[in-house]
Amino acid sequence: MRPSFRALAVAALLLSSVLAAPVLAMPAGTAPDAGSLAAGSTEAAGVDDGGAPDVIEAPTSDVESDVESDGIREGGESLAAGHAARPRSAASDGDRIHLRNALRQASPNGEYAVTTRVTMPDRVTELRLSLPSQAKNVEATGFTKQDGEWVWDGETDGPTLEYRMPANQTTRDGGPLAGEGNYLFVDVGDWAIVRPPGIGVGYAWIGTQPTVERRNVVDGDGAASEAMAYLGDHETYTHEANGQEFRLIVPDAADLEESPDAIFESLGHAAGALQVGDRDSTVFLIAAPTSRVGWGVRGLQTGDTDAWVRDTERLATADNVWVHEYVHTRQGFRTATSGKWFTEATATYYAALLPLERNRIGFDAFRDVLARGEADPQASAVLADPGTWENNAQYTKGALVAGDIDRRIRLATDSSRTLTSVFRDMNAHDDPIRNEDVLGAVADASTTSVTDEAERLTTTEATASAWDRETHNEAFGQQPARIVFSIDDPDAVVATGEFGTRSIDRNPVRLVTGETLRVAVTVENTGGTTGEYDLSLVVDGEAVATRTGRLDAGNATVETFERTFEKPGEYEVQTDGQRLTVVVSEPAPLTVSDLTVEPETITAGETVRVSGIARNDATIPGKANVTLTVDGERTVLEPIRLGAEDRTVFRRDLTLETAGEVTITVGNRSRTITVTEPEPSTTRTASDGAIPGLGPAVAAVALLAASLLASRSGRSGR
Repeated sequence: MRPSFRALAVAALLLSSVLAAPVLAMPAGTAPDAGSLAAGSTEAAGVDDGGAPDVIEAPTSDVESDVESDGIREGGESLAAGHAARPRSAASDGDRIHLRNALRQASPNGEYAVTTRVTMPDRVTELRLSLPSQAKNVEATGFTKQDGEWVWDGETDGPTLEYRMPANQTTRDGGPLAGEGNYLFVDVGDWAIVRPPGIGVGYAWIGTQPTVERRNVVDGDGAASEAMAYLGDHETYTHEANGQEFRLIVPDAADLEESPDAIFESLGHAAGALQVGDRDSTVFLIAAPTSRVGWGVRGLQTGDTDAWVRDTERLATADNVWVHEYVHTRQGFRTATSGKWFTEATATYYAALLPLERNRIGFDAFRDVLARGEADPQASAVLADPGTWENNAQYTKGALVAGDIDRRIRLATDSSRTLTSVFRDMNAHDDPIRNEDVLGAVADASTTSVTDEAERLTTTEATASAWDRETHNEAFGQQPARIVFSIDDPDAVVATGEFGTRSIDRNPVRLVTGETLRVAVTVENTGGTTGEYDLSLVVDGEAVATRTGRLDAGNATVETFERTFEKPGEYEVQTDGQRLTVVVSEPAPLTVSDLTVEPETITAGETVRVSGIARNDATIPGKANVTLTVDGERTVLEPIRLGAEDRTVFRRDLTLETAGEVTITVGNRSRTITVTEPEPSTTRTASDGAIPGLGPAVAAVALLAASLLASRSGRSGR
């Protein structure tokens, strides 16, 4: 959902789309050199670097990462900004380069095998791949190695690279949510949790630029997503809540302390409480076995929505790692140095607040989490200056300050605004957020005095104090606004256009070209105070329309979006996590039977009747044109339109002015009649601009005015 794009110039045109896979480090110079591809006036070159493919080398066979240098979110921190390649608009397979990584277990332990296969449209003229530096035992089909890159031979269909990757990666410091060991990813033999390889893609093409679509799969038992994969026997559990699907992978080797249902309940509550935007359609979670592995952290989130959490983690705790990880998946922003504190501060704060809201923990446990930020050396850190942080102050003092800002905003606005308002503003930023941006959002959400206090707490060594229960009740006792979106009404999703307004199924939504998708989203405030909402219609990751508003407690409204689809293809449409897959096709052709044209011989200026039965056997609307062919010139008249799985008896009266053989076609049927010249005394002259073969009156009124008798015969006889 959060792709970033960079533009480069190579000859006439060079577009580079950076759709990164997760990486521990991003060394300079790892992206392919697009400039090495020649680009003529109609040929262009592009790069999709897949994320920097290198990782930090460790002194042992494991790949080791450092918390501070690599920005690992311990207990929920992302390894780096990683994004699956998604098309910027719906495209057919002919518009995409497909890069598919098939992962599988391999010997010896500590390694996994990968087969990378590429399929591409014919207009791609050159292709090169840059594998991670740790890839070994590379076997190529259709590629040759040149200057460290794998260059396609230009002839092989579906070229492949087969290679091995190190599975084990470790950390030296797990931070405040450290585990007992040091592993981040590991292969123990009968199962593994690994990070798929980041692969750079450089290519040249002729004509329209293709996009790169990446997919990770498991060859054998396992499950894979954008930035994580599990290899081995497992069970998959799924759950939908608040417009998101949660996919939980439970290895056979795992021994979950909590049931999948309980985990889903906790995450579903978090999904509803965090009205902060940036809601992905699917969240991918792995329950990491602990019986044979000492993990370096209690949980790890990477990419957009992928995470693992130790199987021993509990829900009724103020350090709820399941929620901590989930909060990170909702952070769609990037951070500059001064805004870096906001990432871990909010994840830690909400991991304590949300269980408290569900009465899963007591107030004292919640307060204890915040009170960690009162002690030195964390308390003396300046949150906007990471160089002053000690003992992971972003988690401790950061959570305390985030909570204090939340409390003050609630008091200043009678709980109509909360810290989620600030969070939502950060997700709307295109540029990396600075502390100044956080303060600006606080100012927009509350008052000058609250903003001044937030500035003092984030830019100086001053810290807040963890508040008592009475103070908490004053600010949090009244239930805040809770905005819920839904498209549950049967008529909430309809199609409009030349086939009228029609209800449609949603799995998937099927439209025909030119139709408009209309989505009516019910917005309801189920909380206790007035609240604001920000709702967008997102098509293939791009917001195409936005609605904002305020709702009093207990009230609801409906926001309607419309989007017309002119081109065939598959589109992903979302409204705050309510997701629809939209498949657009050309209208279905009609089957025509019993086509008659009477009489078969007429004199120019006379009328014939065209009749028959039209049937649409498809599950989408269809149409058939009525056409005339005179002296090789084809004229298309008004079409016959039918809904899905419908039929009709049609009649058309046509006045024909031009003598000769006239072929009348409807759908898949044709009839030819003879039009003779009239007697000289009755010769008529067609008006200028008349349709060949048609009289002026017919040309002006679409030929059908008096005789269009398209009476339906119902749905019998299909």
